[in-house]
Amino acid sequence: MKIAILQTDAVQGAFEENLAHIENFVRIAKEGNADLAIFPEMFLCGFNYKANAKFLAQKQNYAEDKIASLAKKYEIALCGTFPHIEGNATLPSNRLVIFDNTGKQIATYDKTHLFGVFNEDKHIARGENVVVADTIWGKIGLSICYDIRFADLFTSMATSGAKLIIMCAAFPHPRSEHWTTLCKARAIENQCFFAAVNRAGEERFPNSTIKYCGLSAVYNPWGETIAQCKLDVEDVAFADIDLSEADKVRAKIPSFSDRRSLNFYYKLAKNTENQTI
Repeated sequence: MKIAILQTDAVQGAFEENLAHIENFVRIAKEGNADLAIFPEMFLCGFNYKANAKFLAQKQNYAEDKIASLAKKYEIALCGTFPHIEGNATLPSNRLVIFDNTGKQIATYDKTHLFGVFNEDKHIARGENVVVADTIWGKIGLSICYDIRFADLFTSMATSGAKLIIMCAAFPHPRSEHWTTLCKARAIENQCFFAAVNRAGEERFPNSTIKYCGLSAVYNPWGETIAQCKLDVEDVAFADIDLSEADKVRAKIPSFSDRRSLNFYYKLAKNTENQTI
């Protein structure tokens, strides 16, 4: 399969303006013969929670409907995250959705780890499920931004059969080194392809301005970088991948069969004694 990683910027709260902007990137992905194009976290609206909530109150399924239409129009599978409100829920979730090349929604994942430093838990409903999607290419795990710091999530996806994990993020400076190191580590330790798509540009808040570092990349199961976008700016990169390569790496170094269960590690930690020699 061929992946396009679409490193885009976004205008806060401007769903319609951002939609017109990202359509150009979908067109580039299609012209590059990509099967799947991946956008960053909150690529249609940014992180103005009040503006996003106001827009959702008027047009609840706008994001889903418009991205589905783009997928169908360009005959390309698309994914990325945007706020999703379920029925009469008080708070929206931060939802990653994959649409196939007919516009059909084939998988969703709601962000499970919320960034307390930015009070994300006060504005976003926490997801409660690990998601590994069955697709025509194989099993794909789904993750969002802050999830990258929680290795157990990715282990659970890999042991459930994921050979590609998608990470949609809005990762800022000065933590760009964390971003690249952790993404590479998740690929190596889970012996899978890792498509990490980060936002570019700046976003202004009342008391600060955040600059997103870009550096979106695709890593192979050895942790090698096989495609990468530029630092800071909007960019597009492509990667041809064969998910069967994950099976070959796992056969060569069978770390899954050597690994103890997560329950073992939790039990071990609980029963750990501090020893002084």
